[in-house]
Amino acid sequence: MSDDDEQTAKMRKILEANKDKDFVKRVIDWDDGVEQPSIDLGKGMRGTHMMATAEADGVHYAYATIQRDSEGELQRLDPREAFQIAMAQGEVIGFDTAEEADEFARNYKKVWEPEE
Repeated sequence: MSDDDEQTAKMRKILEANKDKDFVKRVIDWDDGVEQPSIDLGKGMRGTHMMATAEADGVHYAYATIQRDSEGELQRLDPREAFQIAMAQGEVIGFDTAEEADEFARNYKKVWEPEE
């Protein structure tokens, strides 16, 4: 198994373990070909997640800075505000190290890449 295949398998495992979270459902559904709501990021780009990381009480978290508002519409938030809301709503994935959280936040989209 190549390094890319191993990383993709690792991302899938983390996503599967957290499939109850709204932002993870959007990742999984996208991978299954279900069109997801998105927001305009400008310059012809659209966004559904925009992942970030933060630390609290010794735990390192990955979370989405694009979140649903009270009416269910996606909105892009400042990372600090997004983290506070994500923590309050349980919309975070915890990791032991900053490196693990960063790896997930940078590479979760690998599950969308076609398998060779």
